[in-house]
Amino acid sequence: MSAYLIVDLDIHDLKSIEDYRSKALPLVAKAGGRLIALDEAPLELEGWKAANLLIIEFPDKDAIRQLFASREYAPLAAQRQAAAGSRIIAINGI
Repeated sequence: MSAYLIVDLDIHDLKSIEDYRSKALPLVAKAGGRLIALDEAPLELEGWKAANLLIIEFPDKDAIRQLFASREYAPLAAQRQAAAGSRIIAINGI
């Protein structure tokens, strides 16, 4: 079953986030993921003030877990955390 990684970032170092994305997206692809949505100004409708939102589709939650646990991704996670406040969840597709 597909799973979706939903990431909401409060970016305070855009240059570092751009560098992070250039390095992280190939790892996402290697894990079977693909970026399906990216919006720097999401339409706020009800109770969620998002700053910079993206959605990545993966084959399943295990692929997301493996990516986040990988030694390759660890320094990138630290880079992202230094450059932006992050709210990240993974949900099952239907």
